[in-house]
Amino acid sequence: MPTFKFAMHPASEGDALILTWGGGTLHHALVDLGRTGDYRALKPLLAEIGAFDLFTISHIDADHIEGVVPLFKEATLPFNARHVWFNARAQLEAAAKRITERVQLGAAQAEKVTAGIVKSKWPWNAHFESGIVSLDSAEAGAPLAFEGGLKLTLLSPSDLKLSQLLPVWDAELKKAGLRTVDPDEVAAALAEGREQLGGLNVDALAAQPFAIDGTKPNGSSITFIAEFGGKRVLMGADSHPDIVEASLRKLGASETERYKLDCLKVSHHGSRANTSPSFLKIIDCTRFAFSTDGSRHGHPHAETIARILKTDPKRKKTLIFNFRQPSTDQWDDADLKKRWNYECLFPEEGKTGIEFDI
Repeated sequence: MPTFKFAMHPASEGDALILTWGGGTLHHALVDLGRTGDYRALKPLLAEIGAFDLFTISHIDADHIEGVVPLFKEATLPFNARHVWFNARAQLEAAAKRITERVQLGAAQAEKVTAGIVKSKWPWNAHFESGIVSLDSAEAGAPLAFEGGLKLTLLSPSDLKLSQLLPVWDAELKKAGLRTVDPDEVAAALAEGREQLGGLNVDALAAQPFAIDGTKPNGSSITFIAEFGGKRVLMGADSHPDIVEASLRKLGASETERYKLDCLKVSHHGSRANTSPSFLKIIDCTRFAFSTDGSRHGHPHAETIARILKTDPKRKKTLIFNFRQPSTDQWDDADLKKRWNYECLFPEEGKTGIEFDI
């Protein structure tokens, strides 16, 4: 029986994700490594697995990339990666040149990761002749094949999204590469005075105006569909919904021909600014995965989950969380689950993270 599993390991407010696929021989892909402590906790498992067919560092936000820095400080790397996908400064500059924009700057943490990849001698962006993981690279025009039968279809970023990161590279990171400010912090402060009373009102939450994420690091996220054995999972990273929606429409998705997904790893940990109503209307999906402990921005935002439920109220849906915390636990409500026809999956008692079949 073929295996296709998705694991969301504890990664603070970020991502540390593993896809596993195959028949007799299992293959693995690693996406991001959360923060420093998350990497250290995950290190024994990474060493046990030993080899990854793909290691994707989706973008430069600290909750995705910080854990990669201590990895590359190890005297002996705990695992081998057959391929690495990561857009560093050189790729941003190359993308900018492809659209005739030129700006020069750098980022300390991302530069450390770059140096680590170079030192590791792991094949870096080797699937793309230009070395840029971008929709505008010729190879992105078709699914990319990996050993064991996995296919990846790139949905984000574009050269434009990458080039737009260049002018804010330094401003987005301080010292060890931490983000200086996140729009969700502003949104959370504004929301303090309008907390929902008397429980969650899905209709009211879903009706809130949608304001799209405009942060440049998130726009540079490497986002793809992983397909194996006829099943698909969309790995959303922190991507902007407009580029992902446009990519899906190029694949034939529409409001009348919705794109079948067996799982959506929801972008930006369920931020209200990264999953648009128009995006939800062109996907056919009933399982939604959220990776976050909710510690920094209150993710997942209630508006996002409400939009998911409101878009498809009749079919049974599953919300999958890798932490039981206030922003997720509030959805484990019998009346809400009955009214909106969904169930919640949380880590088993006493266990960390969650793994499930796609």
